[in-house]
Amino acid sequence: MTKLCASPANRKVILWTTLIGGFFSSLVKWGSEVNMPPRMPGEISPPGANIDAWLGWLGFNQHSLDYTFQGNSILGAVTLYHWLLSFVFAFVYVWISAYWPKIRLWYGAFYGIVITVVMHGLLIPMFGFRNPAYADGAVGWMWNLNAAEHLSEFFGHIYWSVSIEVCMIAVLAYYARPIKGDWVER
Repeated sequence: MTKLCASPANRKVILWTTLIGGFFSSLVKWGSEVNMPPRMPGEISPPGANIDAWLGWLGFNQHSLDYTFQGNSILGAVTLYHWLLSFVFAFVYVWISAYWPKIRLWYGAFYGIVITVVMHGLLIPMFGFRNPAYADGAVGWMWNLNAAEHLSEFFGHIYWSVSIEVCMIAVLAYYARPIKGDWVER
């Protein structure tokens, strides 16, 4: 960890990939859910369930920041949650790539697949934040989800992670770092 942060060039790559990759990837992930919504109408999203569970005791819930834009109701808290997660996962991506460059396999698509399996296949159902309406009350483990939800999450996370990689390539190029393989200045 100290070697990675010792170099100003490494810190700049981490910072700018996190900021630029987080920003653009959040738009990409949000946009992918417009044409392929992962849930059926009326179902609570895992971020909404997280917000309700973690912040409900403060009087804050998934609808606390809702707003209307051109007649469309927007879940503001859920949108903010997804944006923040995009920055966190962009940071995780660039950090992991410093130690294990193979995470960048297939222009970052491998990372998206890993995140889909870890988050939607393990953590979200483990914490009870996914109970699909079509599964008769069953927890949303991967084997209980329908094909449409699998496709939406799978492709949405691939688009999202590839967009982080594209941003990382731009940042690496800007700082004259290798855009493939090990980019860390030692």
